[in-house]
Amino acid sequence: MVSEQRRPSRLPCCRRSGVGVVNGDDLTKDELLSRFLQMEERIDELEEKLNQKDERIEEQQERIEELESRLRKYENPHTPPSKRRSGTDESPTSQDDDDDDVRTDGGTPGREEGHDPEWRSTPEPDREIEVTCDCCPECGDDFDESAGICPRLVEEIPDPQPPEVTQYNRHRYECNSCGTETVASHPDCPDEGQFGVNVIAQAALSRYDHRLPYRKIADRFEQLHDLELSGASAWHATERAARAGRCEYEQIRQQIRQADVVHVDETGIKRDGEQAWIWTFRTDEHTLYAVRETRGSDVPAEVLGEDFAGTVVCDGWTAYPAFSTNLQRCWAHLLREAEDVAENHVEGARIYRTLKQMYVGLQSWLETDPTPRERAEMHRRARNGLKSLTEGSETDGPVATLRGKIAGGLDHWLTFVGEPAVSPTNNAAEKALREPVVHRKIIRTLRNDRGMFVHETLLSLLATWSQQGRNLYDELKQVARDNEMISRDRAVPAVETPG
Repeated sequence: MVSEQRRPSRLPCCRRSGVGVVNGDDLTKDELLSRFLQMEERIDELEEKLNQKDERIEEQQERIEELESRLRKYENPHTPPSKRRSGTDESPTSQDDDDDDVRTDGGTPGREEGHDPEWRSTPEPDREIEVTCDCCPECGDDFDESAGICPRLVEEIPDPQPPEVTQYNRHRYECNSCGTETVASHPDCPDEGQFGVNVIAQAALSRYDHRLPYRKIADRFEQLHDLELSGASAWHATERAARAGRCEYEQIRQQIRQADVVHVDETGIKRDGEQAWIWTFRTDEHTLYAVRETRGSDVPAEVLGEDFAGTVVCDGWTAYPAFSTNLQRCWAHLLREAEDVAENHVEGARIYRTLKQMYVGLQSWLETDPTPRERAEMHRRARNGLKSLTEGSETDGPVATLRGKIAGGLDHWLTFVGEPAVSPTNNAAEKALREPVVHRKIIRTLRNDRGMFVHETLLSLLATWSQQGRNLYDELKQVARDNEMISRDRAVPAVETPG
């Protein structure tokens, strides 16, 4: 028998290597094991790269979610157009969330296109100075006479004036009949403190019109008038201005209570680090601010009175329908929310187009000065049109929420159609809140009830006087002076001596 030649054991496998395929019959067991180990190492490397790629994807997804969250602060239906960031090349592309001082509308400073320029009026000169020259600056030859005049008006302020210190020697009297002791008064001599009405008015104006911190107010008095004043003294002067103006604050409240239409809005503010709210109540001629620790319906009931009979123009906050049924809901809010839904939903786009066409059409129609009967008929037809938008098969989601919003305000969207004095938007109240918002960014928080008192009083006085075209400085001096006289009237007789 012929013995067979023994061959190395082979494994029936094949492996793709490079561009060709290597038959497993051509490899030994050790070679196959070596290549298998190489494949495992390669697989481990690929798995590691895949894991790293997944981690990068997760990091990118988190970053995308963070950026989208920050973007929603400026691009959501509750953000007014003035606060939205523009997509133009001129708009800022990366900013901190707290940076609200830059332009966010893509615009540039200066007069807007199409607006008429504003020119300063030419003042009349208080004095004239003849500026002459005797000889030619080039050759030195003497001039015979002037060939003409090149006038130039220069406006200048006087050098800072030092304070005027006055000692009032207030004489004291005793009545021979009843024994009452009386101290004589003077209209320019305050009953408390050592600063007069001009200092009080300047301190309050510097704080609430120029928005200076109290330390800067003290520096300003020292620089301009060489008057030594601490930050605490500036605060006390401002508080005195608020107490002096509180009577007029209450008069503003009474005027607003009697108004036919009041725009109302509110925004958050801190009180000693805790959440509070500053409310604004605005008419054509008056603005009132009220700082309260609640956002409920009891605030408009307190300020306007529970029997208020006028129309409240407002947004969709639940406190307003809880206070009154005579409302005008803001169309600017409604259209922004509808536009936001329209971006991702076909049915939402249809609702938005219908709402916008209705709003623009009603505005144009009202310009024709319709009669009360025509207004009533248009109100009925427009209400039916809005009601048709609330009918749909959606039970949840943004479109259903939008329909619910329209349905919830069905009795309040069209008040402006029947009442000529009512505006369809709450822009007046939102505009009135801009000044408190700027102060909020500066002061961050009010310290206590005294701070709330001063804040709401002086903001209300300055806003109302500005609406009425009155001089803020003169008005502050007047209320401070009037308050001193009222205080004296109440204080006389000052002291009654015993039997």
